[in-house]
Amino acid sequence: MRSVILTALLLPVAMAFGAVSWGAEGEVPIIYSTDLYHPHGDPDDHFDLATLFSLGEFDIRGIVLDGGERQKKAPGKIPLEQMFHLTGRTAPYAIGLEKPLSSPEDTGEKQPAEFQKGVELILDALRKSPKKVMVVTTGSLRDVAAALNRDPELVRSKVERLYMAIGNAGGAEQFEHNVKLDPQSYVRIMQSGLPIYWCPCFDGGLWKREHGYATYWRFAQGDVLGSVKEPLKNWFVFALMRLQSDDPIAAITQPMQGDQWMQIWPTARNMWSTVALLDAAGRQIYQRPNGAFVPLSPQDATAQKLTDRKVEVYRFDPVAVTVVSNEGSKICLKIDLKPQQANMKISHVVDPRYDQIMTDCLKSLLSGVGK
Repeated sequence: MRSVILTALLLPVAMAFGAVSWGAEGEVPIIYSTDLYHPHGDPDDHFDLATLFSLGEFDIRGIVLDGGERQKKAPGKIPLEQMFHLTGRTAPYAIGLEKPLSSPEDTGEKQPAEFQKGVELILDALRKSPKKVMVVTTGSLRDVAAALNRDPELVRSKVERLYMAIGNAGGAEQFEHNVKLDPQSYVRIMQSGLPIYWCPCFDGGLWKREHGYATYWRFAQGDVLGSVKEPLKNWFVFALMRLQSDDPIAAITQPMQGDQWMQIWPTARNMWSTVALLDAAGRQIYQRPNGAFVPLSPQDATAQKLTDRKVEVYRFDPVAVTVVSNEGSKICLKIDLKPQQANMKISHVVDPRYDQIMTDCLKSLLSGVGK
């Protein structure tokens, strides 16, 4: 067993988590890392990608397609380039490292050259950004950890916040899927001292959020997708039905068969990363007079006279996280939710209507996606 105690790496909260001034459209630089595939592994990544592109605040500086070799077999670039076509927005993208890091210190530089572009994209985007960058990860932390190991000074100086949907808040052992994808990168980031906004997938066990420290939520696809524009509906049908085409762009410009849509309408979908994207964009949640919830910028809330109808659905609380054991794929943490000195923040759902509120918010966001 290798014990690792975070002491020197604990940063003063005021230094690590300073206030952020969100600006107007396109003024929040972001790097996004996703295990997006086609055919999909889990299509929550498609909903997250559509959410990313729905948020006009984001200046998307780079997208890393996590998973290396698997991206060659199930290319995430297909839904990504379709999304570029649908929205008229583009961004640099690259495939990430092929294999898990061998240790927390691994730079990944010994891996094949064809899988180096993801780390290089992260570092290049940080160098070129005129201001600090939000980083959001929805899969493993592999390429972010390797980028940190290659140029720690750059990453520390240019990352505004690192939102990561990963892990288990309700127990010592970190059994969750994204952790298992690359355990050593998880250890590296947990030890990093970066301004982490941790969005644990579960709290207390698989599919649980016992004390609210998990971002997991669930909805019926028809409840969100019923109001989206036809091109985006076609995009989801193509993805969720695992369709193939020699011309994926042309494929989503044609009407889909009605029975295809009806097959995916009632299916339940598990989600994790919506909170990270909303918070990174500076969106807050308000309840309209008709009862529906909507994520708005403070400026839009003022314009729509909803300022006094703000709802606290979640918040990010200070937390101290220590890696107490690291044995291959078995990672154990000590999590102090009432710390004297915090080294990151953790998402905390505080409204019991969370699933319905997130469903309303996602419906509102996706209804505006597409030409």
